[in-house]
Amino acid sequence: MIEEKNKGLNPILIIVSMFDVEADFLLSKMENVKQKKVNQYEFYEGTIENYPVVIGWCHCMTVNAALATYIAIEKYHPIAIINQGSAGAHGKSIHKGDIVIGEKCMNIVSCRTPLKKEGEGSNSLEWELVNFICGEEDRLQYQEADKSLIELAKKVQYKEGIVHVGLIGSGDIWNREADRILWLHETYGTLCEEMEGIAIYQVANEFGVPVLGIRIVSNNEILQEPYDREIAIKSQRFAYELILKIIEKFKNKGED
Repeated sequence: MIEEKNKGLNPILIIVSMFDVEADFLLSKMENVKQKKVNQYEFYEGTIENYPVVIGWCHCMTVNAALATYIAIEKYHPIAIINQGSAGAHGKSIHKGDIVIGEKCMNIVSCRTPLKKEGEGSNSLEWELVNFICGEEDRLQYQEADKSLIELAKKVQYKEGIVHVGLIGSGDIWNREADRILWLHETYGTLCEEMEGIAIYQVANEFGVPVLGIRIVSNNEILQEPYDREIAIKSQRFAYELILKIIEKFKNKGED
């Protein structure tokens, strides 16, 4: 849970992978912006409504996301982490322009294949998703978002599509096979897929920082709705309204 004791001291952290289309709107809403850089990872410090906010540019894929998140936690000790950006739809009822609130996140590239001999081929629909845990029995694990952040996100008004709440699939893969996408959706309940969330959720949860993923659907391979990277502006707007609600929550508590 977001802790009131941090009010006014530690920032809200927003993590994005594609800076030009996932951060430009949020930057325009920030004041007193200063840029800091740690290797390739850039952090933009500023304020929104006089509350400290940091935008972290993690670049694409899970290793980069994990490193940038760890650096930001150590450097800023954020009260909350919002990972926002675009994702591909899973399922036939989720369309380009819809928003997914990531109640949970799972790794969709951590797989165990069935034992097959040479010449017996390969079929990804037979692969089992599983997490490999040192010293314990291998099993599927989910990374969970902070419940108070989920509830705040549900209150954001969004009129450009449907808001879905559920499971985000994440990993270093871009699935374009309709049967594979449907299999993930029908077998595990994934609503969309992207490449950073699982790392950000896991690092945040490991360090006890409230985390939530917000994803705008940029394409649906099943329905042949083509990829549109510019649609990411909508997730920025959604994230901005969520930031305002987080700030309002602290202000209201401060007046009690």
